[in-house]
Amino acid sequence: MEENKKRGWFRKKKGTKNARPTHHNKPSHVEGKSGGKHFGGKKLRIIPLGGLEEVGKNIMALEYGDDIVIIDAGMSFAGPDMLGVDFIVPDISYLEARKKKIRGILFTHGHLDHIGAIQYVLPKLGNPPIYTNKLALGLIKNRLKEFALDKSAKLNLVNETSKLKLGAFDIEFFRVNHSIPNSMGVYLGTPVGNIVHTGDFKFDHSPAIDKPTDFQRIAEIGKKGIDVLMVDSTNALRPGFCKSEAEVAKTLEDIIEKTKGRLIIASFSSLIGRINQIVNFAAKNNRKVFLSGRSMINNVQLSEELGYSTYPKGTVRKLNAQANSLPPSQVLILTTGAQGETLSALTRMSIGEHSQIKIREGDTVVISASPIPGNELAVVNVINNLYAQGAKVITNNDMDIHVSGHAHQEELKLMYALIKPKCYVPIHGELYMRRGHIEMIKTVADPRMLATCLDNNGDVLEVSKQGIRKSKEKVPANDILVDGLGFGDIGSRVIQDRKIMSEDGIVVMLFHAYEESKRLISEPDILSRGFLYLKESEEIANEVKQVARKSFDQITQQNRKIGLKDLKKELERNISNFIRKRLRREPMIIPIIMYA
Repeated sequence: MEENKKRGWFRKKKGTKNARPTHHNKPSHVEGKSGGKHFGGKKLRIIPLGGLEEVGKNIMALEYGDDIVIIDAGMSFAGPDMLGVDFIVPDISYLEARKKKIRGILFTHGHLDHIGAIQYVLPKLGNPPIYTNKLALGLIKNRLKEFALDKSAKLNLVNETSKLKLGAFDIEFFRVNHSIPNSMGVYLGTPVGNIVHTGDFKFDHSPAIDKPTDFQRIAEIGKKGIDVLMVDSTNALRPGFCKSEAEVAKTLEDIIEKTKGRLIIASFSSLIGRINQIVNFAAKNNRKVFLSGRSMINNVQLSEELGYSTYPKGTVRKLNAQANSLPPSQVLILTTGAQGETLSALTRMSIGEHSQIKIREGDTVVISASPIPGNELAVVNVINNLYAQGAKVITNNDMDIHVSGHAHQEELKLMYALIKPKCYVPIHGELYMRRGHIEMIKTVADPRMLATCLDNNGDVLEVSKQGIRKSKEKVPANDILVDGLGFGDIGSRVIQDRKIMSEDGIVVMLFHAYEESKRLISEPDILSRGFLYLKESEEIANEVKQVARKSFDQITQQNRKIGLKDLKKELERNISNFIRKRLRREPMIIPIIMYA
């Protein structure tokens, strides 16, 4: 009760256009009832459908009256416990039911965690217009081509000076730095309040091939009077400033210059600036650059077409036989696979299964990336395998060969100082990151500035002329799992079944019986995979058969009219109970009944 008394939502003073918020004992959350006489009139609804329970899958919807604007539509990679799942996209059922209200999708930059669900989102939402910058537009177009959606897409180019009117929303942009060029934040003006969405950002005074953040423009946006600031939280627990790409460039240049043998550098294919630096250093040291991995080839080609590349022509080519025939000191291979992905080029090299490159003594492999949470073991396995093949491996633990694209604490503080919001909402990160973000900012923020931590995807923040509050409403925001070409056709039950099979195996029981009497014709047959050790198989198999036969007889004689579905369910339960007690294992049990 005491905690609830300390929470509150602010109201603008009557007759004052940009009044400062009132406060109650420096509240750390904006809360309020979902109804009430003090919160009438039209409201702006801010609805994160992704990006609040993970690092990735970023998508935000803003709804005012009959107008909806969406910011980003990203994917996230499946964790090791999601067996067979390729990636995860957001649940857009709420938007799908309101697709006639959607005025456009704004993309802040071209990383997959912000554009990777576009092929899923676009057709389901009725193909709304897309607005983004030159590089993100090119990456989105390439992605849509893979799914034959590019010709019907309504692609619109904007930049940091563009202004849009989408329904009730007045939209402007501002330049920020990130680990990909052309990243932008978004300003959205509405009849009930002004919103800023930072996108992913950091403040880099010497970016690779980009301009530094436009601080003056951000300050000008702040002077408009910002009611809600939605802020990147990925690195909110890290003190100081994020290192510049210039520092990474110096280290990479030194490695390329001093390495005598063949060089293999693994990195994210979206790090256009870093790739450009690497190729330039290679050309300076008389190395030919060979590209391995489809996304690496496509993104480098796109960066050349759009004018982001500054290296000499002829320096870069697709991986071919020359990579093995040229003197090792003249070869640099740029590859995908820095996250240890199972089918990536680097992983295949590490286990000797790459069709064109065999790791050999004297090779140096540089992994210019940090593992995404959950990928650590996969990366370690690749490193071990590379060493076993005879390579030397350099990671970020050895030298500064990778920096993040997300703001550390001092950069976050600077963003707040420039925007001066009345309320802020940490986004883009796990709950502990966003809660830590609030605690960190509270130590330096104006005490009148309010915070809200929207705990989960699907939470709703409401903005009206009377103030700001977190609604009690919850919008559907489930994970949509993608396996192969299917969207959302893999449910939690399927994942659970796959996990059971991977851990304890599978047991198939085949029953031959007369349909009328339900009497068995012969002993049940058993087939197992991944369940029994050879030395115990015959004894255990006989025990399982006995239990299966006894169970079948008891169930069918007690109820000869039992349906096939119920009979299978009871058999599965009885056999599973026996195996659990006998072996402390829980394999998947599949009874198959054939009547004569």
